[in-house]
Order: sequence, then C-alpha cells, then structure tokens
Amino acid sequence: MKLTDREKDLSEALSGTAKSALSLIPGLGQAIAGWDAYKRSSFDRNLKRTISYLKDKVDDFESFFSDDWARSEEGQQFARKVFDSAFDAQMEDKQELFINALVNGVRDKETSNLEKLKFVDILRHLSLASLMILADIHLMFKSKVKRPGRPGSSVDGSPLVDPGNIAQELSDKYHPYLINASIYEMESQGLFSNIHEWRKATNGKYVSGTYFNEALSYTDFTFRFVEFITTKEGPKQLPGNKR
Repeated sequence: MKLTDREKDLSEALSGTAKSALSLIPGLGQAIAGWDAYKRSSFDRNLKRTISYLKDKVDDFESFFSDDWARSEEGQQFARKVFDSAFDAQMEDKQELFINALVNGVRDKETSNLEKLKFVDILRHLSLASLMILADIHLMFKSKVKRPGRPGSSVDGSPLVDPGNIAQELSDKYHPYLINASIYEMESQGLFSNIHEWRKATNGKYVSGTYFNEALSYTDFTFRFVEFITTKEGPKQLPGNKR
C-alpha cells in the first residue's frame, strides 16, 4: 500500500517522537545513537563494495547503464531489486553474486524479466553455504544437463540429484549433514525437480517429460540460475569453486 505524503510525514514524525521518548531511558539513548551510526557505516561500506565489484565487471558505466533494456521500466525494476539486496547488511556475504546478476541481467536479452526477478529472489533466500555447495554440484552436473540446442547433453535427460551420493562425493570439503541440509534448502527454492524436463508442444504449451515419484533432477532451470549469478568473463566463479 502506497502512503500519501501526509501519511509519510506523520509516520516520520511518530518515529522521531518514539526515538525521543526512548532516548530518555538511561543507557538506551546512547544505544540508539550507536545503532544509527552503525547503520550509516554499514550502508556506506556496502555502497563502496558495490561500486568496487561493478568496476571489476563493467568497463564503461555510462555505456552499460545506457542499454535500452536497463533504461526501460522493467530494467529499472530489476536494478532496484538487485541494489536493494546488495545494500542489505544481512546479505553482505552474497554481494558480489548480486552484482553478477545485475551485469548478466542487463546483458541477457533472452531471459524474461519475470525469470530474472525470480533468480534474484532465489539468491536472496539461499544461504552462502548452500550457494557454495551448489557451485560444486554444478561442476559435477553442468556437462550432463539436457538443454535446448545442446547436442552434447545427456539423451536420457537431466542428471539425478542423489543427496547421499553427493554428500559422499563432496565430503572431503563439507560435512555430509551440511550438504544434505543445503540440498533440501535448494529444493525448497525450486532448483531441483521431479520432472525430468519440459518439452514444448506444437500448440506452444509445454508438456512434462519423464516424472519421478521420489528422485530429483538437476534441470536446465538450475543450470541457468547458476550461470545467471556467475562471472561470465574468465573462469566461472561462485563461492566454493574458486580454484
């Protein structure tokens, strides 16, 4: 619900009044002042890091942000969502990935705006531990994923995600329980599916291919999400696969 200017003024006045009242409590006034200073410092730090990451990935800011899509309503909506996430102190450990998403989102002319926004939402909700483990799972499966126009992919469809096998395979880097918990977290965000693949029919609609009652597969959607938050130039890098 959008507030009117009068409602905004009232809200700010009430907020200021509440702060003034709370500051009368011994010790709490200093805490509030310290919190405000911390929030300002946190924002300044995140802003500087965001600009630094952008400089590493974009040669010409003016040219990059002059892109027709970036200047469109959809592009600006996408950019605002990314920057809101990048400036969030609770997501500071994923800041570079948000900037990767911004750069790839502006350059990618094929992915729909709705899917780009969904990818940002998934990135917001996944923990850093899950993203690190996903990076290693991607290395295991990316050459086997069945993708449109990719003749080298498996004719049997996308590879199966077996939590036990993956936990054993990656147990030299992570505890198996951590891997299992992360896999379930990824599943909750829709990155793995019990539908092997979706095929487009002649009427333009999609029909589901092979279906598994229990097994999950590493799909084209998962592949595209990882690529969307990954540095495109040079070696593919996500936290956890920097070799």
